[in-house]
Amino acid sequence: MKSSEKVLFDPGYAPIVIDSLGAVGYTYYMFSASKDIRIKKINFPSVFKKIENLLKINVSFYLGCLLWASCIASVENGELEGNKLLGEDAKEEEYTSELDFLIELVEKGLNRDTKYYLNKIYQPDSRYLPILKTYRDFLVINKGFTSCQFTNQIVLPENLKKLDEEQIEALKERITFAINSKDVTLLLDEYGLIFG
Repeated sequence: MKSSEKVLFDPGYAPIVIDSLGAVGYTYYMFSASKDIRIKKINFPSVFKKIENLLKINVSFYLGCLLWASCIASVENGELEGNKLLGEDAKEEEYTSELDFLIELVEKGLNRDTKYYLNKIYQPDSRYLPILKTYRDFLVINKGFTSCQFTNQIVLPENLKKLDEEQIEALKERITFAINSKDVTLLLDEYGLIFG
């Protein structure tokens, strides 16, 4: 890409995922708030399906953000358009708390609950934790994007593979396809492109 061009901070994910972000925690909290174990056992299978679906959307969104960042990292000093976080005064806990919750849920919470309520072991998608942990690191090293006005201010996590120009162009097409399809979960197929 050329330098000094304007680059979208969000290529179009927000309208697709806006209802899903934070919904995993809310759904889990509402389920956990019930004190009646019998009702919880009855409700858990449907709650678990809902959480699994929301979790997949959330993780796909975070992967999509990493993929997009890998694309725009090639723009030298491109001006970021639409970064609503720019200039915000946010503490690290404010922008990592949702990721911390999801990581804990995938690592322990869902397995504990599926063992208790379904007598099954929960096996998360093997891509989920690397995506969640890497995205958390991405947020921290970029301080929640509160001071990212240009592409050269975005720092990619070291564990992500660097993409060449041909890979970037092909990836942009796949991102556009997922956005046009209104299905960010399609981006899970691109996991291997940036994760080793």
